[in-house]
Amino acid sequence: MTDDKGATATTSQNITVAGTPECTSADTRQLDRNCGRSNTSATTGTYAYFYLYVPAGATQLKLTSSGGTGNADLYYNTSGWAYTNSYTAKSTTAGNNETLTITNPPAGAVFVSLHAQQGFSGVNIKAEY
Repeated sequence: MTDDKGATATTSQNITVAGTPECTSADTRQLDRNCGRSNTSATTGTYAYFYLYVPAGATQLKLTSSGGTGNADLYYNTSGWAYTNSYTAKSTTAGNNETLTITNPPAGAVFVSLHAQQGFSGVNIKAEY
């Protein structure tokens, strides 16, 4: 912002997802350590896709989805996008409150998806390790 004398100023604001900071990567599919993505959505039968890079030595990865409307199921895969027929772990309870805890996750890229069992919107997803 610039005032009438040419002076400039900037401001920033942190956004949180259910107490978790919003991930900052420009790629909105990328999750990172102890951050999340808010307000995700998908129509019935489709997916919202995410990925993250797990560092070597991480002993636990916790993925959590919550909030919003509809029914999103949480899928995790170590070898490519996670689908209902291709996953390493899943959480498929009714609604959007899903949690997966992966012990000793592999280092490198892992893949996460929210599958719309019923169209969903306003869902938050976070990764902790």
